[in-house]
Order: sequence, then C-alpha cells, then structure tokens
Amino acid sequence: MGMRMKNGLIINIFLLSLSFSQAPCILGEVYVSEAANRGDPDDYIEVYNDGSEECTLAGFQLDDSEELEDFTFGNVILASGDFWVGYEDSTDSFNSGLGSDGDIVVFADADGSILITLLEQSLETLDGIELSQSFGSNGEGCYTLPTPGESNTDCYEFIIGCTDVDATNYDPDANADDGSCEYSTTSCILNDVYVSEAANRGDPDDYIEVYNNGSEECTLAGFQLDDSEELEDFTFGNVILAPGDFWVGYEDSTDSFNSGLGSAGDIVVFADSDGNMLTIILEESIATEDGVELSQSYGSDGTGCYTLPTPGESNTDCVEISCLLGDLNDDGGWNVLDIVGLANCVLAGNCIDADDGCAADINGDGGWNVLDIVSLANCVLADSCGGRVDDASGMYFFKVEATGNVNA
Repeated sequence: MGMRMKNGLIINIFLLSLSFSQAPCILGEVYVSEAANRGDPDDYIEVYNDGSEECTLAGFQLDDSEELEDFTFGNVILASGDFWVGYEDSTDSFNSGLGSDGDIVVFADADGSILITLLEQSLETLDGIELSQSFGSNGEGCYTLPTPGESNTDCYEFIIGCTDVDATNYDPDANADDGSCEYSTTSCILNDVYVSEAANRGDPDDYIEVYNNGSEECTLAGFQLDDSEELEDFTFGNVILAPGDFWVGYEDSTDSFNSGLGSAGDIVVFADSDGNMLTIILEESIATEDGVELSQSYGSDGTGCYTLPTPGESNTDCVEISCLLGDLNDDGGWNVLDIVGLANCVLAGNCIDADDGCAADINGDGGWNVLDIVSLANCVLADSCGGRVDDASGMYFFKVEATGNVNA
C-alpha cells in the first residue's frame, strides 16, 4: 500500500511538472496581432504566436499604459500559429478600455521587456462596420475587417470620393467621402432662404421652419442650424427646396436638430456652407387663454411676431397681445398702481367701461369685485404676476387679435 501511494505521488508530481514544463513565450515571436477600439465586437486584443514552439504566456502583461497595472496572464498555452483573444471586462482579460480616438497597447514579458502597439482613431465603413487594426511582429499596422482569433485579412483599402448617391459626381466605388460631392441644384442663398417660423414649447413640440423665398430651386446642403454660434448641432444634407417650399424640423427627429429651444427665450442661428449666419431671437413662449401655444414667425429680415402655429404652411397673421390680465394702466408691468386702478374702478362700478377693463377680471368670473383686488394684490406682493397662462404661480392671460402678416 505504501509503495502504491509513493508511486502515485511521484506520478502526480511528474504530471504537474509536465503541465508547467512549456517554455515561456518569447516577446517578438508572440505579439499583439489585432485590436479593436470600438464597435461590434467590443474592444478586444488579439495575441499571436508566430514562433515554431508551443509556449506559455504566464507572467506576461497587457495594459494601455506602461504602468502595466491592468492584466497579467496566467498559464495560457499558445501552440505555434495559435491566437489568444481577450475582450474588455471579460473573465481572464483586460479591463482598461481602448480609446476610440486612439490609444496604445503595451505588451510585456515576465522580465519587463515591452512592445508598444499604436492604435489609430477607430473608423467604420459606409455600411457601419467598425474596422479593427492588425499588426505585424514589427508593430506596423493597418485597418482591417475584424477577425478576432483568426488570420488577419488584407489591409482595408480606402477609396476616396463622393459617396452621396444624390450627387452628380457620386462614385459607386468610393468607400470614404472626401467632401467633393456636387449637385445639379445650386446652393441656396442665405436671406432667400431663412427661418420663417419656430416654436419653443407646446404641441407640436419644438420645431424650426425654413422657407425658400427665392425664385429658383436650391439645395440646403452644408447649411447649419443651432441655438448657438458654435454651430455644432445640425448640418443639412442635400435637402432640395423649390421656390415657396418649406423645410420643417422637429427636435430630436431624424435628420433634424437636437438642441431644444428654451421656453424662456432663445436664439436660432442659421448659417450657409460658407459660415455666413442669420440669427433670430425667440421670445418667451406664451399660450392663449384657451391653452394654444403660439409659435413665432419671421420675415427675411428677422423681424418676428407671435402667430398661431402653422409648420410647413404659410404663416398666419400676427396676434396682438391686447389685454394683459391685471395690467390696469397698460404699462406692461404689475405694481401698486394697477391695484389702485382696479380698486377705483371696482368702487366706482365702471370697470366694464374702462379702456383696460378686460384686464380687471382677475379671477375670470365675469365680474369685478374685491376678489379681483385680492388676487391682484397677492400676485404683485409675491412678484408672480406675468407667469405663463399654465403656471399657477402667476397670471399671463391675454386676448389676441389678428394684425398684419409678418411676411406681407
């Protein structure tokens, strides 16, 4: 029995020693052969054994810095011609993500010798395939179609040209656009095309309308929209506008702007492809007494007024705010003079005959009494008169009357 146990122990020790008998890999014969720093599959690093012998990566390290604090290999055996592939945050793999704007991969052996692989900015093909980057043992690389764990494909050939099928010089062989696209339609002229309407709150949601007031069909390609002069929000593609036609974009819709228009007031910057700009000013959004959110419509000179919303259609007549509730002296504000004016007409019983009598029925009950005086005094003291019609903190009711059209 004792002899069997002794023999068994010797065999186990022998087998254990065999399992760790592989020679350590040699840096340069094993190297980073492919990496991806964005896309599907996620970030990955591929290591290839280009040597003629099986070897172990035990003690080798991977990181995206020379501090080498990310990942240390265990007893990973690589046969000649074999690959190891690690995906970011996977079990027994690296954790530090590879920057899509470019990064490095540091591969070190157990003695601390290192090879550094440079990753360029991640790129994708026209059909949305994120390219990987493949490398030889000397660290030289190129963009390739991703093949983790398999032999690398040939370097991806970038064919530069116009990739827009609507352009007159569209190149069907091109797979990288160089900005050279040309169109049969002439470019629109700023001021002939302009922001003709916008809404910064309500139903419909925020929208911007562009109108072609010129006499010829034109393209908005290269024009830009934003709510700041940084012009980082939206750039038009080959949008064709016939004379008298409209383009309407809704916030966050496909092929439209994303930066919301502030309900307290904002600007819309409309620029041509040469960087010339027209800026329109959006006033505070307001609603009628029956809850209709007004849009704001503009002429080619940027002059605007409140209108009923008509996105994609001719603008309606300007609406006039003829009666601000509580503004008895018609000075555009709310103060003790309005309280005195209301008290006087209530006491005299002649509010209905006053020039601004429509502003006196504060509580909307069809009459003029002490309750209206109390309501007005409360909002003046709280400095809450002039809030939106749907804002319980204040009052901003008004009557509207049609005036001239802003485009007239």
